[in-house]
Amino acid sequence: MSRSSSQTSPLVVLVAELLRRPGSHRTLSLQVDFDGLSTSDAAVSGLVDLQMRLESVVGGLEASGSLSAGWKGSCRRCLEPIEQTVEQDLQEMFANAPADGETYLIHDGEVDMTPMVRDCLVLALPIAPLCSEDCAGPAPDAYPMNQPETPAEDRPRDPRWAALDALRTGQ
Repeated sequence: MSRSSSQTSPLVVLVAELLRRPGSHRTLSLQVDFDGLSTSDAAVSGLVDLQMRLESVVGGLEASGSLSAGWKGSCRRCLEPIEQTVEQDLQEMFANAPADGETYLIHDGEVDMTPMVRDCLVLALPIAPLCSEDCAGPAPDAYPMNQPETPAEDRPRDPRWAALDALRTGQ
C-alpha cells in the first residue's frame, strides 16, 4: 500500500503513530459504501456505519467496535421483499506478520479495514431471511406448514416399490 491508497479509501488508516506508542488508541466513526455486497439471499443496501476503536497492543493493533448496515432480500417462505438492518459487534487483530484467517495485515504503517468489514458483513447477513418468524408462506391454505402426520399404514404406497413388495411377499 502506498500513501496514495490512504487518500482513496476511508478504510485505509494510517496507524504508524499508534504502533510507536503501545497502549495508545484512536477512535473512528465512518460511513462507507458496501452497496451490492451479497450472499445468496441477502445484499447490503446503502452505507455501512462503522464505529471503531484501534488500540496499539503488543504484536499489532486490536480493532474493536460495531457496524450496522441495511440489507435487502426475499423471504424464504413467501418470497416477499425484505428490508432490514443488521448490527454486528467486531473485535479483530492486525499484525505485521498476519496468521492466515486469524489476523489482518499492517503494511507500511497502514491498515486496510476493507477485508475485515467485508468478512464481518458477510457473516452477519442472514442465510435464509424471513419476513417474520410466523410467516406462513405464499398460500397457507393450500400448503399448510403444520399438518398432522398421516400414519405410514394409511398413506398410499409408492408404485416404484411394487417390485420390492413382490419379493417380500413371495408373489
